[in-house]
Amino acid sequence: MPGAARRRPGGGALDNPPAILLGGGPIALAVARGLSHAHVPVYALGHESDPIRWSRHRELFVDTGAGAGSQERWLDWLERRAGEGVVLPCNDDALEFVARHRSRLEGLGYVLTEADDDVVLALLDKERTYELARAVGVPTPRTLTLRAVQDVEAAAESIGFPCAVKPLHAHQFAEHFGLAKKVLRTADAGELRRAFTDLEQLGVAALVTEIVPGPDDQFVSFYGYLDERGETLIQLTKRKLRQNPPRFGIGSYHVTDWNPEVAEAGLRFFQGIGLRGLACVEFKRDARDGRLMLIESNPRFTAASELLRAAGLDLAQFTYNRLLSRPVPPPDSPYRQGLHLWVPAADARAALSYRNSGDLRLRAWLRSLAGPQRFPVASLEDPGALLGAIGHKLPRLPSKVSGLARRARATRGTGW
Repeated sequence: MPGAARRRPGGGALDNPPAILLGGGPIALAVARGLSHAHVPVYALGHESDPIRWSRHRELFVDTGAGAGSQERWLDWLERRAGEGVVLPCNDDALEFVARHRSRLEGLGYVLTEADDDVVLALLDKERTYELARAVGVPTPRTLTLRAVQDVEAAAESIGFPCAVKPLHAHQFAEHFGLAKKVLRTADAGELRRAFTDLEQLGVAALVTEIVPGPDDQFVSFYGYLDERGETLIQLTKRKLRQNPPRFGIGSYHVTDWNPEVAEAGLRFFQGIGLRGLACVEFKRDARDGRLMLIESNPRFTAASELLRAAGLDLAQFTYNRLLSRPVPPPDSPYRQGLHLWVPAADARAALSYRNSGDLRLRAWLRSLAGPQRFPVASLEDPGALLGAIGHKLPRLPSKVSGLARRARATRGTGW
């Protein structure tokens, strides 16, 4: 069972022990807003550029950096605080951290997310994720792991081109390429060989995957929370409408929906592999045969957390209450469908790319934005998060504006 609330020395439960958020950028901001509205104090450990640093919904922000070494700094901070709090991972580094240090952290008195840590670590490895999916009968793209240069030739023959080189561990790849870049697309054997050589020199393990055909609005996700019996306590589906960069990027426009087929496939995957706790899995519908192909799985809060919170499914509050053995909503609780989450700058860049490939016109893009929107950072009741993040980026703004101007000139007179 989940951990119980900590006790005061003289008895009686602490009202609301703090939530300690590890990493996550805008993801942590959505988590903090949900918990703060429930009067939970929020301590955030992250990077100096994270918008939660300037949010009114956190009580404490600690700059622990990002990437290499962040796990050691988290552990040092938690050991010095020793005890009170519910630790919530908001990125893959944090998932790995909790999975590898569970006993030590529980010994210090922290309440941790419920999970089968072996399953969590497997889902952080793309090769193991696909192996688990295939073992339980969930379709995946064709893949081949690159362990030696001869694997490049084997991948070229068995998968063909174009194909994508995907890191086995996304958080290690992000240390070198940033969060927005998820794969390296290769058009021929020469590009594939160069990609393997570059990643090998960086110490980043990778696999080659076929590119599942179909438009970007065929990326669909299932969110659930599985108890110790494998029963889902919540369920929701949502769909990407666009992503940046197109084909292999981060979602820039999302919408909530309800798709029973996606929910069934996601639940079958999670129950088959024995996952517990918070879970998300993304599929893409294959244009060749209509099957849902598993793309990735993240057993944590994701970039769509603000969308789910606005739709009435606050994963942060649910998880916090579940871990403290407090009442949670029933599994069939309704949520708002047709609600959009828009990432304006990323979506504008995506629109340019879609336009250049002939997949989207300006009028269609503008029409899609009609109606109310939710944003991952911008909020009238929490303006400091956006203003602080913008102020932090101002020194680099001239170079960004120059790049956008070049792209705009390149599209002038082309139908926009």
